[in-house]
Order: sequence, then C-alpha cells, then structure tokens
Amino acid sequence: MRNPTYFRGSKKRRGYFEGWYFKCISRDRRHAIALIPGMAVDADGTKHAFIQVINATSGRTYYFRFDYADFQASPIQFDLKIGGNHFSSSGLTVDAAQAGVGTMRGTLAFKEIHVYPTSPLHPGIMGPLSFIPNMECNHVIVHLTHRIDRQLVLDGEIFDFDDGIGYVEKDYGRSFPESYVWIQAGHFENSNASFVFSRANIPILGGHFPGFFAYYSDFGVNTVRFASYNFSSLKNWFVDINSGTCSGMLKGPSSTLTFQSEMFGGGILRAPVKGAMDREIIESIRARVTLRLTDKNGREIYRGVSSEAGMEISL
Repeated sequence: MRNPTYFRGSKKRRGYFEGWYFKCISRDRRHAIALIPGMAVDADGTKHAFIQVINATSGRTYYFRFDYADFQASPIQFDLKIGGNHFSSSGLTVDAAQAGVGTMRGTLAFKEIHVYPTSPLHPGIMGPLSFIPNMECNHVIVHLTHRIDRQLVLDGEIFDFDDGIGYVEKDYGRSFPESYVWIQAGHFENSNASFVFSRANIPILGGHFPGFFAYYSDFGVNTVRFASYNFSSLKNWFVDINSGTCSGMLKGPSSTLTFQSEMFGGGILRAPVKGAMDREIIESIRARVTLRLTDKNGREIYRGVSSEAGMEISL
C-alpha cells in the first residue's frame, strides 16, 4: 500500500477531498495556530485548492481559496505546493494575501520529528480499515510531534515559534463523518508525550458502526494503541456538545487509559461533504486534556494534563 501521507487524489473527478493539518504551538504557549492545506472536488466536478488557518488567540479563521491549477502535490513523497505556499515533512512556507480574507507569510522548520510508526500490515492508525477502498473518511497521523523554529506573520502580527511544538495529520475521502469526536494533545506538563483519540460513526457495508482509535506515546518506555480493531474497548463514554466535554476509559489487554477533555474557545472551519467544503465545524486548539495510564494490575504508569490540545465535537 502506498504511503497514505502522500497525495492520492490525482485521478479523482467528483466527490473527493484531501487535506493536511499542521498544528503549531509556541514555546511559551501564547500562540497556537493550525494551518490546513488541501484540495476538494465537489459532486459536479468543480475543483479548487485551499489553505485554512485558525488563530486560537483570536478565534479567527481564514479560508484562502486557490484555483486548482495552483495545486501541485507529489504522489511519492510528502510535498505539496499551493501557489507560493509550500508544505512538506521538513517544514512549511506561506505567502498569501487575499482581499476580504487576510495575509500570511513566513517559514517554519521542523526538527526532532517523531513519525507515527507504520508497517506493511499496519499502514496507519486506522489499521485494517486502511485497506478498505472508498471509505468515507480516512485518517492518517503523520508527525506525532516535532520541534519548530522560525516565525509566521498573520495579518501583520508576528508569531514566534522558535522551539515550539507541532503535530501533523491528514484526512482524505468523500466527507467528514456525520458524527465524531477528535482530540490531539502534546503539551503535557511533565512529559513530552503525545495523545490522539477519535471516535466516529463509520458507514460501511450499508450500515454504521461506532469505531474508535487512540494512541499514546512518551517516546521512551510507554507506547499503547487502543482501537476497535485490536480488541480494545471504550467504556464509560460520555460526550456533551453543549459543554464541549467528553471522557472515557480505554481498556486493552495490558493497560487502561482514562481521559477527560474540555474545549475552550474555538473557531469555525469548513469541512467536506461529498467533496464540497460546505459544512461548518468548530475546532478548539485551546482544549485541556487529562490522562491517567495504568498497567493491567492497576499500577499507575502516567498521570498528566495537557493544555493547547486540539478538539472537535460534531454530533
């Protein structure tokens, strides 16, 4: 299976999207920005490219729209260009100014990169579901974490990301799930750990099932993956869209992870429906996540809190 991080949509003519998500948090945590470059083709075959941006401090979001002719992406490596903007595994450069939208420019360089571990039998976090063709939405974790250097300027405001922390993921398919929760945390108070969780109603074979995955790693001793496909279970599941909170207990053969998450602030982003970027979702990158990891005997392995977490709830 070709690396799902790379561009896959060159032959798609209708009802398709592909987008990469770059989350950037400054060292002092004063600045949190996410950039989402991608492409979309609606049910009528109309294509365009885009770069979405969310500024956590102001809650403002931007949708820079480009002609599809401005979109170039490699099918053999993680490298894409949209006009004068460039995104890759080693960093990004942005240079865009559009009336009624805003301006952005700058370069960020990535280092100390921890990629999500894959293999021929496990090409990504979706496990065996990665091999099923024509899934509504495919999720890919690219960088679990990396360090950032340099700056961005957004509408004249300088955002210094020297020694900041970042994260990269990708989605592709037809539409975002109708109902889902997504959490990503990488700013724990006493650890360099990374945590990603998602639960969604997944359409398959004419029906739906509630699938989930979660991944925790401290890039040292402890790495655990919980998922519908590896005999893990999600217990005590709770989610409330009005309060922006969710919690649950993930149980696997050798460990248990309990988590609580709460959204703060947020901005409106566009999401795909059959390739049309018509749906509105709210994303926070100021969420707070609390974790507790124990072994099969109940011994505590880790307990911690992350600020500046990414979180979306759509029910």
